Amino acid sequence: MLLLALSLSALAVPQGTDTTVPVGSASRLELSSQEGTIRVTVWDRDKIRIQADHDEDTRVDVDASARTLHLSAHARYGPSEVDWRLTIPKTMAVELSSMEGDVEVSGSRGEVSVNTTEGNITVTGGVSRISLQSVQGDVALSGANGRVEVSPVDGTLTIRDVTGELEVSATDGDLTLESVDVTDLDASTVDGDIGFSGPVRQGGRYRLSSHDGDVTVTSPTIDAEVSVSTFSGDFDSDYPVSLSGSQHRRRMHFSLGRGGARLDLESFDGTVALRKGSARQ
Repeated sequence: MLLLALSLSALAVPQGTDTTVPVGSASRLELSSQEGTIRVTVWDRDKIRIQADHDEDTRVDVDASARTLHLSAHARYGPSEVDWRLTIPKTMAVELSSMEGDVEVSGSRGEVSVNTTEGNITVTGGVSRISLQSVQGDVALSGANGRVEVSPVDGTLTIRDVTGELEVSATDGDLTLESVDVTDLDASTVDGDIGFSGPVRQGGRYRLSSHDGDVTVTSPTIDAEVSVSTFSGDFDSDYPVSLSGSQHRRRMHFSLGRGGARLDLESFDGTVALRKGSARQ
């Protein structure tokens, strides 16, 4: 029995992988992980350093096509459990997926796509196109520029210092959008509050909707055609609002400043508020 216990203990000791490979003509990295964390950082080299903690029954494979480098892990018995630490060229696009484990990407200057079933997502950077999806876990994004799509199902969302276009949809969780400078915003959640702070740009379109939560817009100035819809909630504004014609308290239309932007705010069971304040909180 002692010998058997020692043998099983030896099998459980992490063996690991630490190797550096050239990227060649590849401009995209794809990794699909079953269990374990994924952490990606960047450097100014045309190589990828692959560090992975795993047991001796797991094999890490690197497959290269003309434009894509594929990483995968295969266990002899059952699902593979690997903690990945990857260092990649800063402009390389990444496509990462995890069944169970947190994913972190830091400093990217390329496209970023992350999909998790159970795990948090934290991304700093990303350009052109950023797509983050999580079934169960919190999502945090900062310093991105481009077309951003984020859809957590069950978890909070925090977005800071993002420019470009932003589409956010959630089922159960608060949406915090701070220092967001976009010309097209579509943010919705079923059960949670939405807080947006940033400039309302001339010609921009901003749509914020929560079924069971407050919707708050904070901006230093607002020049927009505004539509506010509530059912059993309230409306509050730091900006002077002038209503003309027949207006229903549950649905209001009015202009602020010179107009020019479009601001649609909706909450079925929550307060809709317009606040004066700086973009950065």
